Amino acid sequence: MVIDPNDWEPHELEKITRRFTHELAKRTLISPAQNVPAPDMGTGEREMSWMADEYKRLYPNDLNSWGCVTGKPVSKGGIRGRVEATGRGIQYALQEAFRHPKDIEWAGLTGSLSGKRIVVQGLGNVGYHAAQFLSQEDDAVIVGVMERDGAVIDENGIDIDGLHKHIHDNGGVKGFKGYTPDSNSVLTMDCDIFIPAAMEGVITSDNADQIKAKIIAEAANGPVTFSANKILRDRNCLIIPDLYANAGGVTVSYFEWVKNLGHIRFGRMQRRQHERQTNEMVSAIEEMVGLPFPKDKLAKIIEGPTELDLVRSGLDDVMREGYQVISEKWNGDNRIPDLRTAAMMIAIERIRDSYSSLGI
Repeated sequence: MVIDPNDWEPHELEKITRRFTHELAKRTLISPAQNVPAPDMGTGEREMSWMADEYKRLYPNDLNSWGCVTGKPVSKGGIRGRVEATGRGIQYALQEAFRHPKDIEWAGLTGSLSGKRIVVQGLGNVGYHAAQFLSQEDDAVIVGVMERDGAVIDENGIDIDGLHKHIHDNGGVKGFKGYTPDSNSVLTMDCDIFIPAAMEGVITSDNADQIKAKIIAEAANGPVTFSANKILRDRNCLIIPDLYANAGGVTVSYFEWVKNLGHIRFGRMQRRQHERQTNEMVSAIEEMVGLPFPKDKLAKIIEGPTELDLVRSGLDDVMREGYQVISEKWNGDNRIPDLRTAAMMIAIERIRDSYSSLGI
């Protein structure tokens, strides 16, 4: 079933979503123990909440019914940090890439993310959060944003929060400072990093030779076609592949699923114990040195981790480890041409090892 959400009123979308859930359930295509859907284009927390509620109506005695979908509102069994997760994962992926100087130098870059010029295609949930975090936390400069009705260019850096609000209020980027109706002018801008965060197949053999970015972080699924990938690789454009780069959403969905099965919020058991233990350590340090602990540091050190802190920590760990094994594979075998091939090889090898361990 394919529909355009813009063609329907909210109450109609709710009926469609609930009926869709009912049909999935009849075919055992949704359950906490089998298939667990999550948001994608055109859907979000609202639709996931409808699906979870409909499943719960169908199976009222299923203790784990809220675990039938992820990406739900926190009030309905969701987890803090899920909305931002895919964009946050892009940030963590790029941070880890810049911890590998050899990979970055292969693409013709040096240093850190600070000051790097970034172009984002699509300022939806994923593109917005990636741009927001990279500009506000890593001091990168978002110089271009592509959208359906045009693009925004600002060499001094785009106000991402302001642009996001403008799109929400006006339905597009038209009228924002730096607006141009020619979105292709942004696609071919001279920049350090390009983040395609919308539809698949936006970079093809027809425009690949015009892409000037030195790194492409695939926030969307399949934004670079097979032929375009080869063209970009041959000129040393480092492509951080989608099967790794945009895994932040599904990773935090896994955390949410585990939370739903465990029926307890992350951090519930250890947060106050962490605070008490840290307070004792601070008191001991103050007693030994005869000076009070700096007040501007004290609260942050003593405060125990929240669910959001733990989710971000877990996601950061997954993204760091993922890039490390992919990079090691790529750099360890000169027959492997790029990170995408290395990632696919690792995935296939893990499937092979899983089957082998079962004697299959």
